Amino acid sequence: MKLKFEAGLDQSQRIVIVPELKQALKVLQYSSDELYNFIQSEMEQNPLFELCEEVRRIGQENDDADFPVDWKEYFGSAGYHDDPDNTGYYEDEREFSYENIVCRDVTLHEYLLEQLKVLNISQTDKRIAAFIIENLDDNGYLLISKHEIACILNTDRKSVFRMLHLVQTMDPPGVGARSLRECMLIQLARMGKLNPTVKIIVLEHLNDIAHNRLALISRRLAVSIQEVQRISDLIRSLEPKPGRKFASARGIRYITPDVTVRKIGNDYHISIEEHTAPRLRINRVYRKILQQSNLDPGVAEYIRMKLNRALCIIKAVEQRRNTIIKVSMSIVKHQREFLDNGPRELKPLSLQMVAHDCGLHASTVSRAIDNKYIQTPRGIYDMKYFFTGPVETEDGLEMTAEGVKEIIRSIIADEDIRKPLSDQKISEVLREKGIAISRRTVAKYRKQLGISNSVLRKRYC
Repeated sequence: MKLKFEAGLDQSQRIVIVPELKQALKVLQYSSDELYNFIQSEMEQNPLFELCEEVRRIGQENDDADFPVDWKEYFGSAGYHDDPDNTGYYEDEREFSYENIVCRDVTLHEYLLEQLKVLNISQTDKRIAAFIIENLDDNGYLLISKHEIACILNTDRKSVFRMLHLVQTMDPPGVGARSLRECMLIQLARMGKLNPTVKIIVLEHLNDIAHNRLALISRRLAVSIQEVQRISDLIRSLEPKPGRKFASARGIRYITPDVTVRKIGNDYHISIEEHTAPRLRINRVYRKILQQSNLDPGVAEYIRMKLNRALCIIKAVEQRRNTIIKVSMSIVKHQREFLDNGPRELKPLSLQMVAHDCGLHASTVSRAIDNKYIQTPRGIYDMKYFFTGPVETEDGLEMTAEGVKEIIRSIIADEDIRKPLSDQKISEVLREKGIAISRRTVAKYRKQLGISNSVLRKRYC
């Protein structure tokens, strides 16, 4: 075989992701918290760009006028404006309100220690009670035994028992318990409803209550089924985790919407929140330094390198803002009936449909909705909530899974509580409405709605 080497031309298509595009895609996928941390990290390393916190007014001196950088060349069609007043998406409608002042949440331990301070007891007892409080978990349960506390503090068990009982009388009710049963007994005693029947049900039949085996409890205790139902309702009304309403050491993550949809008249208007698209600009000090004629070449090269990096990030953030706005407008257009009438009117929507509207690739839309939230007149939703596949009805119409869930919820809400509908029966009712889904699909949707099965939903009075 004879090998031969020769030069030739070959045409092929390849996607080349330049560093600027890679940076823009990464910024687009960031959540608002991740974007904030990214910008803070970049500002620590790059002094050339900064957050624009003040709003320039008409007649204010414009420092950009003499800066010799062609901003249009850098930003192209991104539509970047250094002046926040030039874009309609940064309208600040907020007025000063004391409700906007956020204070630190009180933890369970702090709340209990404040109650301990006002008690008229000895310092020794306060030390024991404080030690017990510090060993409660975030739910309010005691993590160690009385014997361990006595050994650690070198005190007698009677003092520990007395102080534990004192802690258990504090607010919230049930705090300081060592088990779920003890937690419930403490709450029932505080309510004055701890009679012998209630006590024995809590101690011996809590698992039967959880599985709604009320007839079994009625037979064993020789109590009417209606009385057992009343006690079951009372037990279910108790708080199994007394401390969970307080801030924990891990803290609470609050959802802050990236986009807000408001209805004004008959139209829906979109505004993007500032933390989703922070206003960035080049630092004025370094602008003036670059204009100096006697600038050291090494310093000039360093500043230009940092300038290019800053411009790349500013452009990426601006493109992120524009992309989120386009995607949000498309969602509102397709889900207008949902905004008007609620979840039942949610329409099937795919990434490709929104991508076609916005002139983007479906993968770009997927990045734009990742970890983003939208506030609507119907509540705050993950943007992914609006993207759902169709469930075809017998008459050829298409519904979404969320719409079917709402129908299931309404069917269960209207059922006879003494004879709740099984999943098979719900499937048959849906079929009568023209929605043909199996019993297993009904069970899946019901679980996603957080609704118990027919056995647990049954009531006797």
